[in-house]
Amino acid sequence: MFEYPGVQGQPNLGFVLEAGNRLVGFLGAVYSSRRVEGRVEGFCNLSSWYVIPEFRTSGMALLRAALRQRDYTFTAFQPSQLNAQVLKLCGFRQVDSHKLLCGPPLYSALVERKSRLSFGNRSTRLIRILEMLVETPFLKGFELMRGTSAPHVEHGPVHLLEGVDLVRPMLSKVDQQLLDDHRQCGHFLVYDEQSYSYVVTVNRKITFGRRSLVDFVVSDVLHFSSRDPALQHWQSLCQFIVRHERSQAVVADERWFGTRRPQGLRVPYGSFCLSRNGVNPEQVDTLYTEMALLDIFIYV
Repeated sequence: MFEYPGVQGQPNLGFVLEAGNRLVGFLGAVYSSRRVEGRVEGFCNLSSWYVIPEFRTSGMALLRAALRQRDYTFTAFQPSQLNAQVLKLCGFRQVDSHKLLCGPPLYSALVERKSRLSFGNRSTRLIRILEMLVETPFLKGFELMRGTSAPHVEHGPVHLLEGVDLVRPMLSKVDQQLLDDHRQCGHFLVYDEQSYSYVVTVNRKITFGRRSLVDFVVSDVLHFSSRDPALQHWQSLCQFIVRHERSQAVVADERWFGTRRPQGLRVPYGSFCLSRNGVNPEQVDTLYTEMALLDIFIYV
């Protein structure tokens, strides 16, 4: 989180809470400058807020220190339930409450079952044995069936591209800079004769606490440069992404689909934004944030 492009020119790396000579709390900050409706805006993504339990009553000092910086739009993604309540009290607006998981029906059904499974009963051991017998062969078999895909696929007038070498030459200068700053991510392009959608992804795991013995890997969409034509060819794009990323499904913020929401499983997920400069929270994505930099799980 302290080594992203341009970090040397940022005001800080976050804030620490000290008691005497002890470090007892931390709130990280990831800064970026983004172009929004023709103007450059400063963003500060809050990350990794933690205070040692005996000093929790002083934890708000960290948030207040961050928010005293007046020239930024602040974001926070997937905070704990308690932290989400604190953010709302401080004026943050909840931008999204769910991600949409798009994958094979059997996989979606398996995720849904896991999210509802309770371990507060005496059948825990039997359920875990069934997991080994059902989940592991299914997910490993699914990986084998996916095979490989060419980095350039045509669907009539629509083209799907994958990889830095193919995608970058097709992008505008603004989008090329986004790619250069996120080379660790997956890069995809959907284009036709009129427009293109540039899509940035990162692989992450879905975790169910103690309710899983195998990893559920999904490709999380961090950025859409444009919704069309990606949403017009969403199913083809999802298949293209999972083949190249070796994942089992694609997840994306539900708000991006608007009235064109495809079939998929709604996965709880919170994103929050506080803007004093009139930035529309609907325009906020997760590039230049902890979601692109850290190995973060999606908790279900």
